[in-house]
Amino acid sequence: EVSFNLYAVTGKEKYVTLARRFGKKSFFDPLAERQDHLAGLHANTHIPQVIGAARGYELTGDDRYHTIADYFYKEVVDQHTYATGGTSNGEGWQAPGKLANQLGPAAEECCCSYNMMKLGRHVYGWTVDPRVMDYYERLLFNVRLGTQDKNGMLMYYVPLKPGAWKTFGTPTESFWCCTGTGVEEYAKANDSIYFHDKDSLYVNLFIGSEVKWPEKKLSVVQDTNFPEEEGTTLTVQAAQPTSMALKIRIPYWATKGVTVKVNGKTEKVTATPSSYVELKRRWKQGDKVEVSLPMSLHTSPLPDDPTIQAPMYGPLVLAARLGKEGLKEEDIYGPNAPHMRHETPIAMPQVVAEDIHSVQWVAPVAGEKLRFHTAGQAQGTNLIPLYQLMDERYSVYWKVNAKTV
Repeated sequence: EVSFNLYAVTGKEKYVTLARRFGKKSFFDPLAERQDHLAGLHANTHIPQVIGAARGYELTGDDRYHTIADYFYKEVVDQHTYATGGTSNGEGWQAPGKLANQLGPAAEECCCSYNMMKLGRHVYGWTVDPRVMDYYERLLFNVRLGTQDKNGMLMYYVPLKPGAWKTFGTPTESFWCCTGTGVEEYAKANDSIYFHDKDSLYVNLFIGSEVKWPEKKLSVVQDTNFPEEEGTTLTVQAAQPTSMALKIRIPYWATKGVTVKVNGKTEKVTATPSSYVELKRRWKQGDKVEVSLPMSLHTSPLPDDPTIQAPMYGPLVLAARLGKEGLKEEDIYGPNAPHMRHETPIAMPQVVAEDIHSVQWVAPVAGEKLRFHTAGQAQGTNLIPLYQLMDERYSVYWKVNAKTV
């Protein structure tokens, strides 16, 4: 990637030659044939190689690089990804679609999430596919947020073993690859909220922000407290009336009652999940767009065992709160992942449902934002978004048992 970027800056072909020398044939050749040979590979030393291929395609037009990056991205997202959007276990990949035995204390290396977001930006730039931003959003809210503590310490892994807890580095005794990428990613948190082409502004993420488009002599201010608020408001600041299409992403999870208002008037638009609502008009100073995005409960089952599921609310993975018993500060700060060798294993929490596709076993806590509990179970358990959870044990996944007659 660096070599291709040097070519972009200098125009010297020798950097293209150099970049091609770093192409790992044993890795790239199967991807170019759209074959998944990822099992056994170290995840985070290979994702950046694909980012390099993506950059190579953008600068040279080499379709082989496009195939490598496009196939790899889709295969990881579809076959090697947990409910959170994260990938890897113990820094490596296993066979495609085989995740039920990968719920360990060293799951989801944070660097992998950082680099899949980085790769996703490239893929989105080629496709303008809202599904790429659906995935990006899952990573942002479930694996990036919540991996930095109040003192700025960062995580290495996001454990998925029931009863595990989040662990963070220390100021002087741990500096992991995920510390560096964590710092970089938090500094880049504003760079994928908006994209634009010649005539359209794409609103991809719901984050309080302001974007300026100097060529159009306008800016758009986004005001939201998402995900605590289920929607967003966009206000146009324009030096003079300007024609533009405003394209607002309708997420995959927005399946119920999306509404869009312009200056208080409800627009007649089709709000299909994983698409864009397009508002094309001549915008003037103070025009306001209000978007309502109701969230609802749903589950994300594992591909190889659909009875193991992660409950979700909108894009948010919900974590079962399993208490703080036995946890000390030295358990939370320092080690790469929770040291659970001498721990009494905590079983994956179980629930009984009408059928394994039902999500009625989770219910919101009345009067409290983003607080949930189990419903209709012999024993109650509280749940909160994974990104909000810090110094306690948790479980992302549950075993869902269908009722027997």
